[in-house]
Amino acid sequence: SSGINAEYGGRITAILLAVTISGYMVLGVLSVHWLSCLVYVAVARTHFYGGLVWNEWFFKLISSITLVLVFINIVEGKSRVRWALYHGYTALQNLAMVLYWYFNMANHPWYTNALIGLVVGSTLLGSLLSLLYYRFFHPSLTPVMHLSKIRPPLDRLKAKHLEEPREAMHVTTI
Repeated sequence: SSGINAEYGGRITAILLAVTISGYMVLGVLSVHWLSCLVYVAVARTHFYGGLVWNEWFFKLISSITLVLVFINIVEGKSRVRWALYHGYTALQNLAMVLYWYFNMANHPWYTNALIGLVVGSTLLGSLLSLLYYRFFHPSLTPVMHLSKIRPPLDRLKAKHLEEPREAMHVTTI
């Protein structure tokens, strides 16, 4: 979705800005994030591969690597709290990396403010678009929350049109 694409922009830009100052030190920060994601995925008790232990752990490994960049829901049920915690944590991490870059630069080139705006703006935009998606367009929504209450489905309109009696057409000639 568009929210995920916007998240990538801010996340990757923040990581790359921090890398320009500290090089491989950023891998330490990302490794801690990855380990916390691996613990989360391990505790989540996913069961995608039945009794195949190695396949399940391979899935957990790949999922935790993906979680370093973007949120994916790997557990059935409501994910509001997990989503909010993840986005809050990554937003703080993005902000910390950008501030680290800003305060450790020797000079501030003309594009400094644009890059900070890109990271902050795309992080906020990604969160906003994700919220809109989950609020109005997610397939698991109940009819009360779904847009179908705002805009009636086409099937209901067709049924209503077929039930209404048609009036005779009057043609006038000049």
